[in-house]
Amino acid sequence: MKTKKILLLGATIFFLSACGNLENGISNVNEGEKTSGGSITTGRVDNSAYQALMKDGQYQTSAARKLNAEKMTGGYNQQNFEDGLLRLSHETFPVDSYYFQEGQKIDEETLRSWLDRASDDNPDGLNPKDEKKPIIFQQLMEQDFIKEDGKTLGGISLGFAFNSVDYSGDEAVEISRDEIMANARKTVNAVLTRVRKISGLEKVPIMVGLFEQAAREDIRGGNYIYSAVSKDGGTTIDQFDRVTEAHVTLPVASGEKNNATQDGLNTKFTSFRDAIQGFFPELAGVTGSAYYVEDQVQAVTMSIYSKYYSKTEITSFTQFIGKQIESIFEGTSGTIEVQINSIDGPQAFIAKKVGEKEVISYVFN
Repeated sequence: MKTKKILLLGATIFFLSACGNLENGISNVNEGEKTSGGSITTGRVDNSAYQALMKDGQYQTSAARKLNAEKMTGGYNQQNFEDGLLRLSHETFPVDSYYFQEGQKIDEETLRSWLDRASDDNPDGLNPKDEKKPIIFQQLMEQDFIKEDGKTLGGISLGFAFNSVDYSGDEAVEISRDEIMANARKTVNAVLTRVRKISGLEKVPIMVGLFEQAAREDIRGGNYIYSAVSKDGGTTIDQFDRVTEAHVTLPVASGEKNNATQDGLNTKFTSFRDAIQGFFPELAGVTGSAYYVEDQVQAVTMSIYSKYYSKTEITSFTQFIGKQIESIFEGTSGTIEVQINSIDGPQAFIAKKVGEKEVISYVFN
């Protein structure tokens, strides 16, 4: 049996000594790592992830952090928007050469004025003054990348989110890809012109990602469709590179064709679902999603809603799922993750990392 089982004891209090003396307790708190310039970082346990910089010992949140949840339509759009921009940044700002910091240069008030409609009171608005026209430019997100000294800004990434459906009026209005791109070309150049006037951003590389926000009812969320890099203080982008990424819901609807039907992932998912429902009938449902980049699956996430409650039931179920992942998804590129939940909350988590045969599992009390 290759599956590891780790039992997490939640809400358990350990008394360190009968007399209340805490000096014998373990207190090895990791206080981060230092850059060559003396700045503190979070450190990292995943070599494919950025280390984040901390200021005065604390993580710095975005200057406009509230806007993502407020402006993006649904959680999956928000997650895809944030995660996708970070992924696109890897090529321009490699994780081994740059540190990450939430956007600090463009403040919330400025962003709100840009995202609003143009008006006499708001000449900076980048959406149409005519309220009969749809809102296409929905959100702008900044991510900062700091050089190895931990102090010098090496560049920034800007994620532009555009609506495929506008809900600002009385009725939902669909927006074509051609309309999105016509708006994007003007909007990106206008924002670059303004951003280049901000202190520290005059000459640094700026990676730009164009995100097409999905409709509210689309549980897959949207995708990045184009990207580009502005260098040497440039204020215009004439050519965008196509981004090929896709979020696929599992199982795929009958008759639909996509990445998961072409590479056999959908068949693997249905085999997995049928196997666990056959041996463990007390399940409320099994759903999943897959993330593809350049037609290669990067991650498969599955959720199982169980009606099992005893510790032995959940443990046995978790072990069985781990073995099915080993066999059914053998040879599948990308991370495999399974979350087991009940109406009372999470019960277990199972995962297999990229390139590894071993499956890990966590059972929660």
